[in-house]
Amino acid sequence: MSWTDLNTVKKHLMQSDVTVGSVENEQHTLWGTDPVQLNSAVITEDSEKVKTIDLTIPYEEGAVVLNTTSWRSLDEEEIVPDSVVVANDALRSIVYTEGEDYVIDYDQGKIRRISGGAIGDGDTVYVWYLYYTVHSQDTDYTIDYEAGMITRIDLGRIADGGIVYVDYTTTASSVPDALIEEAITEAEDKILTRLSESYSSSSTDQGLITGATELAISIIANAKAMDIMNRLHSADSDDIARQWREMSCRYEIQAWRTLASFLNKPAVRTAKTRINMSLHS
Repeated sequence: MSWTDLNTVKKHLMQSDVTVGSVENEQHTLWGTDPVQLNSAVITEDSEKVKTIDLTIPYEEGAVVLNTTSWRSLDEEEIVPDSVVVANDALRSIVYTEGEDYVIDYDQGKIRRISGGAIGDGDTVYVWYLYYTVHSQDTDYTIDYEAGMITRIDLGRIADGGIVYVDYTTTASSVPDALIEEAITEAEDKILTRLSESYSSSSTDQGLITGATELAISIIANAKAMDIMNRLHSADSDDIARQWREMSCRYEIQAWRTLASFLNKPAVRTAKTRINMSLHS
């Protein structure tokens, strides 16, 4: 029998304190159909948003009336940060200040005035901005979540040599099932080689279950750290690799503590033996 299983290990991984990162607007150039490595190695499935800026000049929204401090929807969503200009007329006689006179919701494409700012209640403003084109997986690009690789599709809407801006999240739960299964097998093999004669592979003690889970997580964390260090070279990736290494060490120590009462005690040489050895040295 197996003391732990894939779902149990996954649950513990999801509760681990390895950084759950949110990456926004990571910039890459996609040439042909050559895969490009993202800066993080562990991408959460379906978390990505791949965008391009296809405008050569800012989009002109035109006149927008801002009442009270209510949000007003703009024509487009996914607005490019720091690209917005808000003025009192089409000639931009007075240009308002973001954060003092108005606020932008870049993801949803909304604007609202700030009470006490230069834009009065009910005033009409004119708005210009750039916005992203959001692309579709398997139509414009493909992504390998396990390897953290993105590839342009030749007949898609991303231009050859085009710059893409990628949003995604990284989580411990993105560890592939195959790695978890291998780690469980390795962990239980290690335990069996040291298991006391009072126990066997069919023992159902909770300590064996917990210890096997902890040791499997240690093996997984070490494998993830090595993978990130071998494939990626960035400050963010180094930090994530360090967290995986620390997690591996912590879980390994805890695993052997949990398992201590189930294992053969290591042989301890007597004082007489040590003295005799020193006399013959």
